[in-house]
Amino acid sequence: MAPLKKFVKAAFTATAPNFQSTSKPGSGGSSIGSTSLLSGLDVASVSLEEMCGLFKAEPADNLYLTSNGERGVCVYKPVKKGDVVLSIPISSCFRDDEPPRWYEHLENDEANEDEHDITDYERYSPSGWASRLAASVLDLELNNSEGEVQNENYLKKGREMWQSMLPDEDILRASLPVHWGEEIVGSTKCTALELAIDSAYFARATAVFTLTDELKQVLEDNNDKKEDKKEEIATADLERKCHDALDIVQTRACRVERATEDGAQWGPPLRILAPIFDFINHASSRITGQGSANAEFGVENEQMCDMHEAKLVVRALRDIDEGEEVLIDYGDSARPAWRCLTSYGFVPDYDLDADTNDEEPIENVAELWMNGLRFDVDPNSVPYDLVEVAAAQTMLDYSVDEDEFAKEEEEIENGMLTPLVARTIADRATEAAVNLVIETEEGDSEEDVWDKAEFVQAASLANRLRWSQHEVLMKFAKNLRELCNPEPEEED
Repeated sequence: MAPLKKFVKAAFTATAPNFQSTSKPGSGGSSIGSTSLLSGLDVASVSLEEMCGLFKAEPADNLYLTSNGERGVCVYKPVKKGDVVLSIPISSCFRDDEPPRWYEHLENDEANEDEHDITDYERYSPSGWASRLAASVLDLELNNSEGEVQNENYLKKGREMWQSMLPDEDILRASLPVHWGEEIVGSTKCTALELAIDSAYFARATAVFTLTDELKQVLEDNNDKKEDKKEEIATADLERKCHDALDIVQTRACRVERATEDGAQWGPPLRILAPIFDFINHASSRITGQGSANAEFGVENEQMCDMHEAKLVVRALRDIDEGEEVLIDYGDSARPAWRCLTSYGFVPDYDLDADTNDEEPIENVAELWMNGLRFDVDPNSVPYDLVEVAAAQTMLDYSVDEDEFAKEEEEIENGMLTPLVARTIADRATEAAVNLVIETEEGDSEEDVWDKAEFVQAASLANRLRWSQHEVLMKFAKNLRELCNPEPEEED
């Protein structure tokens, strides 16, 4: 920690650099994104009770979809803390270890009739599990399911209903930065987002290449079986379909552990797409009060090396009132804001004044550049390296009051967070915050692009990210200035 002068009110903590790794996009909670535009049925016409029956989910009569604003899941009747909000069998979900037969890479099907040629490495590989789940989504369109699923008409009907409720492909695509052009990406003014997009781009390209190759093969085989006119297969169209399927997986899949009740892990993590569950929206579990997560999820009834009776269960973290929306925390892939946007295609609403849990107080951060170096800051802490850089700059700043500098000279030379150093950081943070809300140049964009819903969606999300970063920096600067001018202690 960076030392604080004893007489200064400790509104801040100065922290050492954080070297903890973060989870990859899509490895946290489930998500439906932020759009309410549907490609099929109208929300009001959909009965979750019917869907619960088709997927054998329980309770079947206590959930409904909201249709005002963002789509979400609410309860008809109150749910007590610890009680089940939703329970759905793992067997009703899409599983990454059960891809369709045409995607299993088994050249000798007769010799490996009941085997799945999936290695542990592939299970852990981001592009591997995402591709397998995307293949299951594509299989719905191919209508080429085999085995038990084909015979279970109720499950097939449920999945078709679920598919009809997915977001519009173009809007979902426009919500994910991996598809954005350079102009929109640059307008976010977020270096972390740009780096994340670069990383995601190559993983996505590999997944699309693999999926397209497999999908093209199965379509060509189907074409060869036709006696009438053959259909021409356009590679570009197949690539777009694969991208759309991967978008669904990226924004809706969740990760669950293969572990017994005593915590013994018996296999690699399982990624699933769980219909109905994936309609539940995100809220943070790191804050308390209104707008915080009121439910959590996990796998129950799981046995060692056996998932047949396992269920994905959502339980109430606190009492949920009648008509209240069910909210779960999507995990580390939903924070900070730029990572949530990269992973799920939306920017959460943050209440920077909300009470936080002491164990994990940091909810959102913003990047701050000083003297050519980049720092992640949150409203309530100061990176130690930033204090050192600001202290060095303060010593070189000839505009600083000489008397004030003389009082703090020794502490500044030792890299302490003094009021003078805090003011230097606050001024820089305010400058950076203002720069984020200055209107960006539109470059060579044609005027008619604003008539396209996809461009408006992407530009709107870029603006929301900038505003989110702006609010963090302004709160950060405000707290620093309060540190510079502490309120006098009341005399007894």
